[in-house]
Amino acid sequence: MNKNTIHKNNCTGDKIKSSAVAMGNFDGFHLGHQKIIEALKQIARENNLVSSILTFTPNPRLYFKREKQLINTDAQKKEILENLGVDRVIFIHFTEVVDMSGERFLKDFLIDKYKMKQMVMGENFRFGKGREGDIEFLKRMSDQWGFGLTVVKSVMLGHQRISSTHIREKLAAAQIEESNLMLGRSYVIEGVVVEGDKVGTELGFPTINLETDNILLPEGVFKTTVEIDGEIHRSITYIGYRPTFSGKEKKVEAHIFDFNRDVYGKQVKIYFERKLRDDMKFSSKSSLINQIKKDIENLKVDKGPFF
Repeated sequence: MNKNTIHKNNCTGDKIKSSAVAMGNFDGFHLGHQKIIEALKQIARENNLVSSILTFTPNPRLYFKREKQLINTDAQKKEILENLGVDRVIFIHFTEVVDMSGERFLKDFLIDKYKMKQMVMGENFRFGKGREGDIEFLKRMSDQWGFGLTVVKSVMLGHQRISSTHIREKLAAAQIEESNLMLGRSYVIEGVVVEGDKVGTELGFPTINLETDNILLPEGVFKTTVEIDGEIHRSITYIGYRPTFSGKEKKVEAHIFDFNRDVYGKQVKIYFERKLRDDMKFSSKSSLINQIKKDIENLKVDKGPFF
C-alpha cells in the first residue's frame, strides 16, 4: 500500500476541505468502531464537514511486535473502511509518524493538512510518541487549537468492553460465537485458492486450499461458509498441520458441500461460525474418513443460520 493513500468520495478535486476526523487502528472494525464512525458521519453532516477516517499502515501493534496476527489484513481493513459511506479514508504510513509527539501530529497532520474542525475518538485510543495523546491531552488541545472533540464511550457485551484485543484473544481460543457478537458479523479470512496435494480428494472430500495472510484461529475443524464470485456455499473448514499425514505446514482447507468447480486462482472468503472439534491424529485413513462423515452429518442437523 502506498504511503498516505487517500480514498476520496464526495471530496471535490484535490483541495482539502474542512474535516471531521475519526482516528484509530480499527483492527476488526467491531461494534465499538462502528459506533465511532456513526458519530463521525452525524457530526460531519451537522457541521457541513468532510467525514474523514484516519488510520495507520502497518498497524502499530505489528510495528512494535505486540501482535503476530491481526483480525484483518491491511487489504481487508482498506476494503471495510472504504465501504462505510464516509467522504475520505486516509492511510498514514506509521513509519512517518512513529517518532512524532502528539502535539506535532495533531497540528501538522490533522489541523494544518486535513483542516480538522471536529474530532471523534474512542475513549481508549492513544496516539503520539509514548502514547501521550489521550483524551485529557485532546481536551487541552481542543481548547488551544479551537476544534470540537467528541469522545465515544466503549460498547459493552455483558460486563466486558468490546475491543480488538479481546476479539483477538477470543479468536485465538476459537471462541468464535463470542467474537462474532463483538464484531457484529462473522469472522472472515480470505485468500487465493491454490493447488494442494489432493489428500481431500483421495479421502472422498475434495477441498479448496487457501493461501492467506490471516490465520488467527488455532488448529481445528470449523463450521463455515465460503464466498466465491459473490455466491455463498455451505462448508466445513480444517485448519492445521494434518498430523495423520505427518504434515509440516499449517493448512486452511474448506470442503464445500455439493460443489464441483475449478476455482484455482480465485480470491475467496471463508466465514466462521463455530468450532466443531480439535485437530486430531488418526490411526488410519478409514478412521479419519469416518470422523469427517460424522462432522458433516452433525452439521446437517445443526440449527444454525446456514444449514
